[in-house]
Amino acid sequence: MRGEKYLMDKNVTVAKRLPREKRKTFYQSKYEYYKGFNRTLLIVSTIAYLAFFVTDCGLYGRFAYETLFSRAIIFVPIGIFLYMYKKISNYQVMVVASYIMIHAIIWCTDWATYILPDRTYAGEGMIVMNIIFVCAGFCAPYKYAIIGHSALALDIVVANLFIKYDDVAMMLMFNIPCIIGICIMHYYMEKTYLDHYLINEKLEKLVVHDQLTGVYNRNKFRTISDADTEEFVICEDAPLSVIMIDLDYFKKINDKYGHEAGDIVLKHTASVLVKSVRSSDFVIRWGGEEFIVILVGCDVNKAVSIAEKIRENVENSENSVCPVTASIGVAEYVGGSYHDVIECADVALYQAKKNGRNQVVQYKDE
Repeated sequence: MRGEKYLMDKNVTVAKRLPREKRKTFYQSKYEYYKGFNRTLLIVSTIAYLAFFVTDCGLYGRFAYETLFSRAIIFVPIGIFLYMYKKISNYQVMVVASYIMIHAIIWCTDWATYILPDRTYAGEGMIVMNIIFVCAGFCAPYKYAIIGHSALALDIVVANLFIKYDDVAMMLMFNIPCIIGICIMHYYMEKTYLDHYLINEKLEKLVVHDQLTGVYNRNKFRTISDADTEEFVICEDAPLSVIMIDLDYFKKINDKYGHEAGDIVLKHTASVLVKSVRSSDFVIRWGGEEFIVILVGCDVNKAVSIAEKIRENVENSENSVCPVTASIGVAEYVGGSYHDVIECADVALYQAKKNGRNQVVQYKDE
């Protein structure tokens, strides 16, 4: 209980509230949440940057062909970014791409300013641009945001070596507080999203986990199968097998020792199942004393070996109530709805019961 309060403490940073192995998942989730907003801001920033060509023409009093290339070149990085946006989902790659895009607009702005004959309003233009796209990068981890936005001040300092702004001091005086404010905003946005993420994670766990045993429940199939076709989406071209386990004479255990004792047996069995398979496999309580194990990347022959191991572990493990055995059916997924392979495993399980229980039977399509 104390640990749960610690996780929900809003004054604790991401590094302390999430274990290291979960942070990557969190930041990927944050990227997915903000990426549409991030893309829109970068497109708006690009359009705003191109709109300054109108002021270029006003300064020249004619069509400003001198700055046309420095303005139009922005289509290259924005085109690359939008292509990557469609093809790449990894937050680490796309966050870096976002900041490269942000600074590409800055550098192109510097280039156009360097060419302009009159730089009276260059500082104001740079400030407007910073206000527009300094908000981009909301999908970035807080530490990335600090580095990315702090580099904006460095951009101004370096550009001043070539452009010689008339009001560089004013630009820095305005931009530095703006950058600090944006970084503080990023910090609180990240903490707010973390609260949202932890609550969703807790709710998801309640929805897809069996409260008694702690393993998955039937709802887990919604997350590992297609909503329309009910085909598994976790195996791609890899083999997948299903094991169905039923505890032998479980009703007699409830009748003789009581339902609380039966619950102890179920929890113990679930623990044995989890320890008998890989962390990438799925242990699901199907209902009552029945469990299903989904083995990703396992053909039926390997699945039968694992099922035999499970049967031995159930039989040889000791619980505080009584000895327990299990009958097991195994079937390989060959496509279609997951209900089909479960039905096949159930047929094999029935045969195991019929043959005398405490054994493994592989489904064979006759």
